[in-house]
Amino acid sequence: MIRMVGWTAMAVAVAGYGGMLIALGLAAAGELTRTQALLIGGGAGVVGEIALWIAAGCLGLTIFRKRKELLRRVFGRKDAPAAN
Repeated sequence: MIRMVGWTAMAVAVAGYGGMLIALGLAAAGELTRTQALLIGGGAGVVGEIALWIAAGCLGLTIFRKRKELLRRVFGRKDAPAAN
């Protein structure tokens, strides 16, 4: 169940960052004002960042060993058994 939450959060992160890039692209093309682009793109970027942290916590994605150990303690995770 926790892995499904992680992958869903990863999809939301991609959508959030994509929305941010689209808003910035539309501003560069002159379709949105700078204020509109900052509000829409900033909101989408924050959603993407929050979702990325949730996905990293649920899936155990990190390149730092100490952070991975902290996430395991916080989420109470144990090593998954090896799949055959």
